Amino acid sequence: MKPLAAAALLAALVPAVPFGQSAPSASTGPSASTGHERRGDDCARPPAAPEARHRTDDGHARDRMDLSPAEAAAVETRLNRILDGLVQGGHGPSKSASLRRAAPITVPVYFHVIHAGAQGNVSNAMIQRQISTLNTSYGGGDGGANAHVSFTLKAVSRTDNAAWFGDPERYEGTYKPRLHQGGKSTLNLYSTYIGGDLLGWSTFPWKYKSDPTMDGVTIHYASMPGGSIENFNKGFSATHEVGHWLGLYHTFQDGCSGQGDRVADTPAERDPTNGCPSFKDTCPTPGEDPVHNYMDYGYDTCMTSFTPGQGTRIHNVWTAYRA
Repeated sequence: MKPLAAAALLAALVPAVPFGQSAPSASTGPSASTGHERRGDDCARPPAAPEARHRTDDGHARDRMDLSPAEAAAVETRLNRILDGLVQGGHGPSKSASLRRAAPITVPVYFHVIHAGAQGNVSNAMIQRQISTLNTSYGGGDGGANAHVSFTLKAVSRTDNAAWFGDPERYEGTYKPRLHQGGKSTLNLYSTYIGGDLLGWSTFPWKYKSDPTMDGVTIHYASMPGGSIENFNKGFSATHEVGHWLGLYHTFQDGCSGQGDRVADTPAERDPTNGCPSFKDTCPTPGEDPVHNYMDYGYDTCMTSFTPGQGTRIHNVWTAYRA
């Protein structure tokens, strides 16, 4: 956690409104409590083990690993148990069902702009470009597999709060419960300034039941399409983090050993990708590293695709946790 921003800064909280309309402002302020280490403190709860994509000094995009191999194995055991129960009960497709036969998923999106005056107050046009980028990414428009997932913008909220904007990790437990809209199948997407090298973070779908208002994705506003972060300004930070929100792991989960990202058509990968290499193969098993995959760490200019297997996994996880 970074140091607390000045507690005396005032906030203006604006409720979500239909896209394209103006919202009235309402004054409020951040809590003076500094008990952010206490999960029971709803004024400043820390994020619940988020995935965080960030850049190192060499421009390499990084994520804090959320799951150890043992944790991932436990998640998969529970996921398979849920899916097997649904199949046996006639309420869900087989885990190996063809992606082509999967019912399309349409995700309503509430987009929350957290800004400090003009800083980070992204335009409606930029928000629309981000939604379009998500639709292109998950629709196979860049040459990858069509995951049959689409996103529809329902409303935009704008919150002028310098404290939240200056330290969104610290205040995540404050702004999410106040701004969150919808249920488990609704994406709450937050844009704000993120210090250091962070580009964004997400929650996994299996975390929803235990903390529903914390569910969602946070991105650095300058990573959106046309933003100012060099090599990471095509909007694919949101694509990557939404992948986690839909249940995908990194392509290098478990490295060269174990069961990897639990997707058969993404070759095993020991090390995350830096930049956009023309060739990379870090594991002895067949297949080059999936350097162009949205769930790797390459530059936005390098990211082009999901695989059919990732699309199938998205639909399986959706059936288990978000349908």
